[in-house]
Amino acid sequence: MSGYAFNLTQLWQIAGVQLILLFLGLALILLDLYLPNDDADKRISRMGWLTVVGIFAALGHVIYREWSLTNIVLMNVFSAEKFAAFIIVVILVGGLLSALISMGYVRNNHLARGEYFILLVFALYGTVAMVQAIDLLMTFIALEIMSLAVYVLAAFLKDDRMSQEGALKYFLLGSFGSAFFLFGVVLIYGITGTVNLARIAVILSAGLFDKPAVLIALAMIMAGLFFKMAMVPFHMWTPDVYEGSPSSVTGFMATVVKAGAFGVFIKILTVAFSPMLSNSGNPVFCPTVNLAVLGLYWKPVLWWLSLLTMFFGNFLAVSQQNIKRMLAYSSIAHAGYMALGILAGNGDGRMGVLFYLFSYTLMSLGAFGVLYIIDGNERCAQTIEDYKGLGYKYPGLSFLMSLFLVSMAGLPPTVGFIAKFYVFAAVIKEGYLLLAALGILTSAIGAYYYLRVIYMLYMKDPSRDFALGRVAAPTALALLAAALGVIYLGVQPEGLANIANMAQKSLSIVF
Repeated sequence: MSGYAFNLTQLWQIAGVQLILLFLGLALILLDLYLPNDDADKRISRMGWLTVVGIFAALGHVIYREWSLTNIVLMNVFSAEKFAAFIIVVILVGGLLSALISMGYVRNNHLARGEYFILLVFALYGTVAMVQAIDLLMTFIALEIMSLAVYVLAAFLKDDRMSQEGALKYFLLGSFGSAFFLFGVVLIYGITGTVNLARIAVILSAGLFDKPAVLIALAMIMAGLFFKMAMVPFHMWTPDVYEGSPSSVTGFMATVVKAGAFGVFIKILTVAFSPMLSNSGNPVFCPTVNLAVLGLYWKPVLWWLSLLTMFFGNFLAVSQQNIKRMLAYSSIAHAGYMALGILAGNGDGRMGVLFYLFSYTLMSLGAFGVLYIIDGNERCAQTIEDYKGLGYKYPGLSFLMSLFLVSMAGLPPTVGFIAKFYVFAAVIKEGYLLLAALGILTSAIGAYYYLRVIYMLYMKDPSRDFALGRVAAPTALALLAAALGVIYLGVQPEGLANIANMAQKSLSIVF
């Protein structure tokens, strides 16, 4: 395990993405102070493009610097192994697409307030820091930085009662989740005397791993993260928050926040509470093979939660008439599918989850981008009835929405099919045949409500006229990139799958 040595070069190499996002946030604050208020479009354009350029810089750093690092632990607080780098790429891609989509959204909805992009950047910073943290206390701090920014973004439609209600529910239930997580951290610290993931694994493997207090601490940490992952029964906030929040923010929460939560969950569970480190070749970690016993406790819990999440998410989505609520329950169902890869507990499962996170980011943000354009101003056209006959009236947007929905349904030749194939193959490999069969059944149910929207687009006559939102060039760029990614990765998934496999393997050698 690394010591506490520190130098500026190491800080830049390991935490460079965090530094770029921090400086970007400060630059946006200064720009917001000095830009004139008389031209709203120019204000949004300048702040939006600065955000895009800053996220691009952070993305370049993680790809060209952090992916190839050999010394990857900073003061036993942050790490930059390939696993963290992959999750950060997913987060930054989601942030980049969200920023591009938001530039059009805030114009259409007359929300020319610079703090939108400031909050977006600091939410990204908190998510990145959370994924890089190998110290549970730092994980909690980063979790709160991310959460506070997203709470405010959820309430950004400050004159809208649904936005206020959703943000308040998100804040209250999110606070419960954070409290569960913090109580679990405190309990594990009281047992082991440390909050470092690798040291926790070593100490627990000496004979403490099956103590009731350890199981309670693990359960509380898992419960806290289940709130952010929107797993049943910790999903109660999701439909109201997704419906009430600005559409661009809803897409951000469904992808970036979910990717961060899944990344942290895998990192904590795999490193501190599983025998993963015993594969590192370091004799210090050999005793952690004993932590395999903990799988007897958390795997049955995750088995049931995965099943309930898939079923409740898909069944409740079928009855929704509002597109955003339908996508909210869909997001819950997709969390259940990703949880299958974690349950498998093997390399194929972890690789499948990483692949799924990247895929879901593309198709979900693409769907929410099309949704805000069709919607025009928030809540003007969000019911399924509003989509009747749009296939011939707006063929380009209808095609994109159909493509993203088909991918979410898991139909070939889209990336959604490949993502589900990987996670189902992983659980089948571990012998969870019944769960896989039930999961495939729920996926078929999910295909119904996705295809229902497409049916409305092409097989029904328009029910009413409404004003389509202006399609901003940044939004068009984001939708085109997402669509190309959905198609290309559905046909040629091997490259991304190999990178995801390299990333999951790094969890055993980082410490």
